[in-house]
Amino acid sequence: MSGKKKVAGNLGSLLNKYSGKEKLEDEIDKLQSHILELEIDRKRFEKNENTAKRALAAKQEAEENLKAANVKIETLTHQLEGKKAEVSEEISFTLIEEIVLPKMKNYTSQVASVRSDHDSLITAYITKKEMNLNAGISKDVMEELDQNSQYLLQKIRSDTGYVMFYDRMQMIQEVIVPPIPFERSSIGISDSFITEQLNETLTKDINVCVLAAHAGESLIGISSDRTAFDEDMVIRSSVKAKHTKGGFSQRRFERLRDEDIDHHVEKVKNALKNMLEQATVEIDMIIACGDTVLANYILENIDTDIAILERNIDARIEKHDTNSILRSLFSCRRYKL
Repeated sequence: MSGKKKVAGNLGSLLNKYSGKEKLEDEIDKLQSHILELEIDRKRFEKNENTAKRALAAKQEAEENLKAANVKIETLTHQLEGKKAEVSEEISFTLIEEIVLPKMKNYTSQVASVRSDHDSLITAYITKKEMNLNAGISKDVMEELDQNSQYLLQKIRSDTGYVMFYDRMQMIQEVIVPPIPFERSSIGISDSFITEQLNETLTKDINVCVLAAHAGESLIGISSDRTAFDEDMVIRSSVKAKHTKGGFSQRRFERLRDEDIDHHVEKVKNALKNMLEQATVEIDMIIACGDTVLANYILENIDTDIAILERNIDARIEKHDTNSILRSLFSCRRYKL
């Protein structure tokens, strides 16, 4: 309404300004065109305003839905973790044991003697690389296993891979972790278990250098027969025990402890270099065990192309039986699924 009053006011002023009828009509046409433009602009503005309001409402609704979905996801994740914990407590290996090398011959012999009237025996050799890539056993073969076995396989941790012997009748469900890595992966389903690759790994000629690292007491040694060291050496240093109190005294104590450890590392590193340089056999592999973080620190600047294998074993250094570390290193770990 105010727009029309404005137009009427403009017409009055124009009548006073112009005396010619034609000029007056031209001015009226221009004003009417301007009014039409204003009306179009008004409708466009109202339309955009409505669109903006709808977009804002849609955005608020989407944000509320997203918030609700995140809450639901968090709740389900918490419930899933609880279920996993329950399953973990209920499902466990029926047996975990270490089998020393001499007894493994009898083990593989018994496994190889098992026969089936039809192809129902699954043998799977899985390398560490495939375990890390979560490749491992193919989906088709995995579906042949019972659910408990599928779950337990995911819990196995190994630096050397593993071999699984599995009977579809679930009479035999075994996993063996070898002392040194398998060279290749393979899966077979037949009327007997395939033990040749395991036997080859267990009897393979290999010269190893062992580094059992501990703060203050470390062992290095070379072995060519897996049962005893050809030569070995225990390096000892004075390293302070960990401080249990807080404050400045603890920080100072820990600094002194770190200096002691650095000194021990240098002693072990020099001894290891000398042992490798003077070795009478060609070393195929360095096996690091004990405190593997410390072992890697010792090996950090050792100039060698020798393969390094980490083994997570309880590498206690027995004063009168250092060969016990070798027995542990070359034992197999057995799981019954």
